[in-house]
Amino acid sequence: MDNIEAMPTAVNYALLEELLTVFEAVNKLLTTAQVALSPENQFRDRETAATLECFTYYPSRQE
Repeated sequence: MDNIEAMPTAVNYALLEELLTVFEAVNKLLTTAQVALSPENQFRDRETAATLECFTYYPSRQE
């Protein structure tokens, strides 16, 4: 799929429809995450936030 312009139009539309379905699913997941991470649910403790950040960016590191 290096050259999408060379593909027949029907295939392009099918690909776009599939991508739209994926984007809609991702949008639902992001909306759910935004609600879960709303300011009311965020950690205010700096030590807890730092620990969570460490596990987020360095998952192999154990503390």
